[in-house]
Amino acid sequence: MKILHFIYDHIKNPWVGGGGAVRVYEIYKRLSEEGHKITVISGNFPKAEDYKVNESFEYRFIGSDKNYILSTFSYAFKAYKFLRENFKDYDVIIEDFAPWNPIFAYKLQDKKPVILQIHHKTGINILKRYNIFGLPFLFIENYYPKRFKNIISVSAQTLEKFNVKGKIIPNGIQFTLDEKDLNVGNYILYVGRIDFFNKGLDLLINADIKYPVVIAGKGKDEDKLKNLKSNYKYIGFVDEKTKLDLIKNAKFLVMPSRFEGQGIVALESASMGKPVIVSDIPELRYVVENGFGISFKNEDIEDFKEKISYLWNNEDLILKMGKKGIEYAKKFTWDKIASKFEDYLLRVLSYYA
Repeated sequence: MKILHFIYDHIKNPWVGGGGAVRVYEIYKRLSEEGHKITVISGNFPKAEDYKVNESFEYRFIGSDKNYILSTFSYAFKAYKFLRENFKDYDVIIEDFAPWNPIFAYKLQDKKPVILQIHHKTGINILKRYNIFGLPFLFIENYYPKRFKNIISVSAQTLEKFNVKGKIIPNGIQFTLDEKDLNVGNYILYVGRIDFFNKGLDLLINADIKYPVVIAGKGKDEDKLKNLKSNYKYIGFVDEKTKLDLIKNAKFLVMPSRFEGQGIVALESASMGKPVIVSDIPELRYVVENGFGISFKNEDIEDFKEKISYLWNNEDLILKMGKKGIEYAKKFTWDKIASKFEDYLLRVLSYYA
C-alpha cells in the first residue's frame, strides 16, 4: 500500500508533541518494514525539515513555523491543497482529526479509501478555554467526524462521545518490565505534554503536594513551571530511554487530565509496573478497571491530594498494582497494534477493488 497520512502533530513539535504523533511513528515504522510506502504530512515548526525514517517512510512539513496559531491554520490550508493535488498517487488516505485544522478528506471518499483517526473529544472544554471564539471549533468537533464512512478510534469511549461507529485500535507500548525488576521508587512522576488545561497540570501544581514530584515533557505552557516549590522539579523534555527509566524508578505516576484519548503514558506506566492516579474521565477508566491505578474526582484538588497520600503510604498496593499493570500491558505492544492497523487498512482498501 501507498499510505498518505495527515497529522498536524509531530514528536518534535514544541507546541504539541503528543501521543498521536508517537502512534503514527511507531505504527508506520513497522508497516514500512513490511513493504508499505508511507508519507506523513505534518505541521511546520521551527527547525523542522523534511526527512526519511527509512526508504519507505517519509515526513514532510508544511505551513508556517512562526508560532502555533499560524502553524496550525496554515497547515490546514496547505494540507487541503496537497491532498487535492496528490491523492491519486496513494492507495489509502488517513486524516488525524483535530477541530483546529480539518482538511475535508471525506470529500474524496467516493474516489479513494479515506479514514479518519480520532483520539479524544474536547467538548465543552473548548468554550471554557476559548470562550465565544471556540464556537466554530466546537461545531466542527461535533459534526465533522460524522461525514466519514471509515473511522479508527483509540477507545470505545471516544466513539461514544463522538456518537460514531468505527474500528477500535488502541495505542501501544514498546515492551514490558519483568516482574522481578519491580521496585518502589521515591518520587511522584508526571510525564507528557506540558499543557496545563488539557493535562490538568494546574491541579498538580495547586495541590501543593508535600512529596517529591518530578515533571518531564515539553509544550506551550513550559513558562508556567517557573518558580516551583522546592519539592517540585521540572526537568524538561527527555528521550525515550530516560522516560522509561523515570517511570521505572518512580513510586507512581499521575495523570490529572481533563480529557484524553487513551493515554499512552498510562500504558507505558503499566508496562513498567507502576500504578497511575488518573482523573475519573471515561477514557481513563480502564486504568482502575484493570487494577493498575486509582482515580480521583476530576477537578477536585482535595480528592486528588487524598488519593496521592493514600497511595504514597501503601507500598504493598503499589507493588500489587504494578504486577497487574505488567500483565495488562502485554496485550498492547506496538507490533500487535501495527498489525491490527494494517489489517484494517487492507480491509477498507478491498472495498474499492
